Amino acid sequence: SIYLWKKNFLLAVLSGFLFFFNISPILDIGESSHATEYNGTPLKVYSANVHLTNNDLSKLNQELQELDPDILLLLEVTPVHFEQLRSVIKTYPYHKEIKSFGEFEIGFVFLSKFPILNNRVTKLSERCNFVLEAMLDINQKPVMFYGIHAQRPRLGNYNERKDQFLRLARQIKEQSLPVIVAGDFNTTPYSPIFRELVKITGLKDSREGLGWQPSWPTYFPPLWIPIDHVLVTPDIQVRKRRTGSYIGSDHYPVIAELSIG
Repeated sequence: SIYLWKKNFLLAVLSGFLFFFNISPILDIGESSHATEYNGTPLKVYSANVHLTNNDLSKLNQELQELDPDILLLLEVTPVHFEQLRSVIKTYPYHKEIKSFGEFEIGFVFLSKFPILNNRVTKLSERCNFVLEAMLDINQKPVMFYGIHAQRPRLGNYNERKDQFLRLARQIKEQSLPVIVAGDFNTTPYSPIFRELVKITGLKDSREGLGWQPSWPTYFPPLWIPIDHVLVTPDIQVRKRRTGSYIGSDHYPVIAELSIG
């Protein structure tokens, strides 16, 4: 209304668009769930970009202690973070840690309560952009988990990002096992790259039907968008899905409670 009063119609339209674009987080807060019956093993997945400049993980440690996730993926983990995560890492019998990518001291942590049968990491850039592929034994049922930290979109890297997403899509499409994909995709669910990934793989977005649930940027609510995702194959049920608490990062964590038959 201020922009209309000042007759700045361009900013008025932009402000109105951003308002309606982000109104759903206000209307849909807290935990969301599908009203149905669930079968199989319950599984809680927690994914968070902790951000490389966030030097205090006390809020993250507190949330992890309260939630006690079964599978945990933490991105942009620095040497300072590793020190603060020691007590958390010790509580998980199975884990994969990469402490440095190239010239940058940035890595990631993957923790699981279930055995990791095998795994491999494909590096996408020198700034801890990667795809982790891990086969998990979930109550004697093999499940494929893919952790991703995709490159940020920037001038000149669209084709590179597209190729990386397409390679991942083809890789997942060949799987006959249940699949979970989680992490920082650095893209919204409405981007052509994301839509192509979903189309090729047949994955479903755990957020679907449960509201906007934006994850970034925590510091500027008017531009909140969901760029952190949990995707699953149709044979995995979504019990609940929500964003986590503020942990000192520019990302909110994403928490998905699943059921694997």
